[in-house]
Amino acid sequence: MTSLSIPEIDQQAGPPRLRLSYSRLDTYETCPLKYRFGYVDRLPAEPSPELSWGSSIHAALEVWWDQKLPTAPPVEVLLDALYEHWDDSGFATMPREQKVAWYRHAQDVLRRHHARHAPAFVPAVACEQWFEFEIAEGIELVGSIDHVARTPDGGIGIVDWKTNRKAKPRRYVEGSLQLAVYALAAVELWGSEPEWVALDFVVPGVRVTVPRADIDTQAAVATIRSVADEIRAGAFEPRPSRLCGWCDYRGECPAFDGDGPDVPGTALVELQRLRRRQARDQARIAELEALVRDRLGDDALVEVAAD
Repeated sequence: MTSLSIPEIDQQAGPPRLRLSYSRLDTYETCPLKYRFGYVDRLPAEPSPELSWGSSIHAALEVWWDQKLPTAPPVEVLLDALYEHWDDSGFATMPREQKVAWYRHAQDVLRRHHARHAPAFVPAVACEQWFEFEIAEGIELVGSIDHVARTPDGGIGIVDWKTNRKAKPRRYVEGSLQLAVYALAAVELWGSEPEWVALDFVVPGVRVTVPRADIDTQAAVATIRSVADEIRAGAFEPRPSRLCGWCDYRGECPAFDGDGPDVPGTALVELQRLRRRQARDQARIAELEALVRDRLGDDALVEVAAD
């Protein structure tokens, strides 16, 4: 297979620069070849109901927790946000009755979340807080924190929302690379350690909280360095597991015996979607250019620097 360029690696003097996130680290540790397919070769993946449902829940929670109000916003704020931010991409081929069942389930989950947290509501310090910083030479860590909570002592707590069907035990939370990454990011963002970190399993309605002292950030940094070294060395061997049957790239994998998603077909669908969006963008650009010239004159030079 011919690989495309590697956008997260910047070839310079010294070790190649890497932009890593928790999801990229987790993907590599699950299967190095899956990492290559997804982040080096950039093969497209089919949208799934689970991912679309989870992103819809996250969007609604962000709207609710980010309300700067002295008391808890009503549950309708959550339900309206779910409607406004519903991600339909993973349900495109699903019968309407099944899609409605997923939507109703999301509503039920959000109602329970409201009942659980409204009595002690405190507006979030931040939601979906973006971070990017150099964690080691040539390694940039990026990502976003779901919910930064204000503690009674005036400090912060870190919450990551999970849409798993079941909650994980405390030992899983203590060993979470994701929470360790967020604890490191908090220091970069606010100059101080969080008091605690937590995974909030919104479906069963369980929040597992551990003190910051129980999170081993030194081990996390060592893991990140190790993964970066492997990626730079081009170590992309498959790592078969029980998860292979759900992998988006199993049809491309030499270690998987069987068919998988139609990668070229998925690429074609995405290409068509992007071209439609490009056509809409170009039409809007033409409208705005015409508006500028109408106000400033036909000789106006319409140039906008790219970010």
